[in-house]
Amino acid sequence: MKERSIQERILLLREELYVISNQLNYELTHPKLVTISQQLDQLLNQYAKIQQKA
Repeated sequence: MKERSIQERILLLREELYVISNQLNYELTHPKLVTISQQLDQLLNQYAKIQQKA
């Protein structure tokens, strides 16, 4: 996955996490939020690896 694509996906997931957490009254242990958070973590790790190589 290219760096630009990862950055865009990170931004989208952050926004999605914020919106859904609002809808769920910040119930941070809700399975949907946990799943999105894990996806975001994976992308952030991928991005960090790309940055280390640069």
